[in-house]
Amino acid sequence: MDFLLAFALTGLVACGGWIAWGLARGWARARDRRHELRLAQARAAAELRQAEIREIELANETYQDFVRRHPER
Repeated sequence: MDFLLAFALTGLVACGGWIAWGLARGWARARDRRHELRLAQARAAAELRQAEIREIELANETYQDFVRRHPER
């Protein structure tokens, strides 16, 4: 029994660095993915807002053109 415990402990010590490295790497990748997702959401929201602003500008240009062509109204 002592041999198995010593064998398991030795294996854990030998592989512990790799286990810790793997956990740290996984955590970093998950953090990076969350960050990229937030950036993509912010980019999409900004693009949507820019499209809305452009739509408002086009409507204003159309109205101003109508007013120039029909000054009697």
